[in-house]
Amino acid sequence: MFTERFNELLSQTCQTTTGEFAKITKYDRSYVSHLRNGDRMPKAGHSAARRLSRAVYVCAAERNGLDALCDQVGAPRGADEETLCAAVHTWLFGEAPAQRETRPAAPAARGRRRSSFGDRLGLAMELANVSAMRLARALNVDASLISKYRSGLRVPRVNHPVIREIGAVLAARIYALDRIAGLAQLLGVPRAELTGESVGAKRLEAWLRDFSAADTSLIEGFLEGVDAFPSGAGAPLLPPEAAADEATRNDCAEYYDGVDGLRRAVLRFLANAVESRQPSLLLYSDQSIDWLVTDRDFALRWASLMSAYVGGGGKIRIIHNVDRGLEEMIEAIRKWLPLYLSGGIESWYCTRSGGDRFTHTLFLAPQRACIFGVHAAQGEHRARYRYATQAQDLAHYAALFEDLLADCRPLLTMSRYGAGARLPAVMRDGAVHSVVRTLSLATMPEPLLRAVLARSAVSDETARKVLAERASQRELMEELLERGEFRECIALPEEAALYGGQVALDTAYAPLFYLPEEYGEHVRSVLALTEQTPNYHVYPLKEPPFARIKLVASEHAAVIVSHPITFTATNPLMCRAFVGFAERLEEQYDVDRVALRDKLKQYT
Repeated sequence: MFTERFNELLSQTCQTTTGEFAKITKYDRSYVSHLRNGDRMPKAGHSAARRLSRAVYVCAAERNGLDALCDQVGAPRGADEETLCAAVHTWLFGEAPAQRETRPAAPAARGRRRSSFGDRLGLAMELANVSAMRLARALNVDASLISKYRSGLRVPRVNHPVIREIGAVLAARIYALDRIAGLAQLLGVPRAELTGESVGAKRLEAWLRDFSAADTSLIEGFLEGVDAFPSGAGAPLLPPEAAADEATRNDCAEYYDGVDGLRRAVLRFLANAVESRQPSLLLYSDQSIDWLVTDRDFALRWASLMSAYVGGGGKIRIIHNVDRGLEEMIEAIRKWLPLYLSGGIESWYCTRSGGDRFTHTLFLAPQRACIFGVHAAQGEHRARYRYATQAQDLAHYAALFEDLLADCRPLLTMSRYGAGARLPAVMRDGAVHSVVRTLSLATMPEPLLRAVLARSAVSDETARKVLAERASQRELMEELLERGEFRECIALPEEAALYGGQVALDTAYAPLFYLPEEYGEHVRSVLALTEQTPNYHVYPLKEPPFARIKLVASEHAAVIVSHPITFTATNPLMCRAFVGFAERLEEQYDVDRVALRDKLKQYT
């Protein structure tokens, strides 16, 4: 009886498919298939049966089919959620659910309250019958961004203007389709309150913003920037002679005034450093970075000269000002990102507390030149910067920099992939979070890896490196599991990608790809680990969060692997931000062990 009735509810009452039902209700698709085929049936009255009954209610609400559901299961039209869910349970299983203490629903909650922005966006888009591509075109954004919003891989800031634009576009479509009743049900308000499209847009916008999630948009944007580099986007860089003309390079002024003066001094400083092939630059500034980021023409010239300098073998030691707060610090690092990924940056942050009365700038090319300035905070327009070239002055400023550096710690430590394979010792206690695009090499059985290497006909040297990489990661994972929890967010592949030979192993030493049966064997190893090791947790993502990078983070350190560069952050503020991003994904994609087993077994 259960199987026939469950299929009837999905096909006729809810008018949905197995995949659509799984997507709306967050059930695993294979589990829904087992229910529809009669291979699985929850026990009447148990929590699984109650959850399934509510899932049917959720699907009917999404499809504007609550009245049809009431008629099908014998509940009065307009019945509240609890009453209707109980009626669904009785109709499906032949008996009423066991009585249990429940929290009373909010008086006006006729629609569902969703905690996830992606869930809410998905419901609104489906009500408006708008695809990610269509919505992206209306908003003039990339369709992949909308897909990531829906899947939960990205979450906009709660006050981001894009939410207002989304609300307006979707409301216009909903009103054009005359689905106002569905919108009222979605928002949990009387239809009479949605008096016009502008009102509906504002109410939809407010509902979309009403989600509970940590604001991780800043760190998400940073990671996407690392993942996309080099993207080929943006203006092409200028040759050094175009970035700083002859008059700038040959300027002999000793003082420069204001923001424009600082920009002229910096172009002269960098052009001369490139031309004379200075081996190193020492940089520090705790003033606002507006002088760098607000003038696009100058920013392009600056980036061109910095790239030319690092490209010529120069090294930069920079003390970042982390007293600005995370947002400005991340923005400064993003501005320097191409240089970081080149491996030419050695960055630090000072452990001393900064002040808010005066700000300082010190840009030094030892033995060549120095820009130095002190001015009242927020008084850049009246600032005077000295351009020093005398040996005794340069020695004095170098001593100032070294004194400050003595109270600094590394902010981002760069290394070539392989050299930085081991995580910092401080990371190996407590919870460690990993966000990766495929199954980790640490969980792959060694015989399976050897078989893949033999089939792929790689060189002996490459095989040795990959096996050593796997052994190192395995040893580290076992160490982490002994001391605390290891949590992995892993993207499971689409069937077409797997059978098309497009699912890659987690190594940079060779382009290695799974056969379906090899992937299945690796999944069985992961499944066994989840069942045998309480401290190992897997969170199956709907799509890879990144194309090229992986993140491993704890409260003490964070490692980003962006082949061929690996960099490590130990600043507590940054580490907490990386952990917050991982935790948001874990909350979004958390499933119980039964559901996880069902998700993984479909690959075995």
